[in-house]
Order: sequence, then C-alpha cells, then structure tokens
Amino acid sequence: MSLDTRREGHTILVKLSDGEDLFPSLEAAARAHRIEDGTVLWGIGMLQDFEIGFFGPKGYHKTVFSDRRELLGLHGSISLRGDPKIHLHVTVAGLDHAAIGGHLFRAKVAVVNEIQVMGFDEIRLNRRFNEKNGLRELVFE
Repeated sequence: MSLDTRREGHTILVKLSDGEDLFPSLEAAARAHRIEDGTVLWGIGMLQDFEIGFFGPKGYHKTVFSDRRELLGLHGSISLRGDPKIHLHVTVAGLDHAAIGGHLFRAKVAVVNEIQVMGFDEIRLNRRFNEKNGLRELVFE
C-alpha cells in the first residue's frame, strides 16, 4: 500500500488505487496525519468485494457483493481508540443505476477512490457497547 494523501489544515484528501483494502488504507492515512479522532466527510469512486449490513432486531443482516459498484457516497467517524476504529456507511449503484447502501464492513477499491477526512482538535471519540441495542456506540471522552 502506497499512501497518496494531501493535507490542508485539519483536512486530508486520500486517493486510493485499484485493489487496495479500504479500511486499513484509511486507518493508515489517519495515522500518517496524526488524526486519532475525526470524520469521513465524503468518498467517491468504485468498490468491489464489499460487505454491507442493515441493523435489525437480531443484529446485522449482511450481504456480500463481489462485482464492481459505483461509490456514490461514503461517510462516517474515526476513533482510533475505539472498536471499530472506523465506522462507515455507504451508498453504491450498479449498472442498472439502482442504489443500495448500509453499514460498510469491508471493501476493496475498484479503479480509484477519492476520500475527504477531517480531524478534530479537541473532540475525543471512543466506542462502548450498549447492552440495550447491541451496538458499539460512539461516546465522547
């Protein structure tokens, strides 16, 4: 993995190439720019070999897609102290232009991804398990 990033103020732009694993690449970019707490504001490009989920009463219903899909929207939070470290939601579309989306569990870049990340100065994020809903929720420290 070769990181292609640029920084201006608290914002970094990340360019990922075909075949790269999205989550480890974003984490590496955040670490390289010392962003422990932040947000993924947007992402565009294409994904392949990805898994999305919908959270229901019995946990996540997950679906795996191996084909390439157009990445219409990517956003979420970064908390390198938390588990998960990166929490992303995604919207993608196929050849028929129908959009699908949900919680993104894993993905590989197809062709290219362009992603904007913004780091926080004073906001500290972490995650804690909430027994009532079964989620590892964002908490402010």
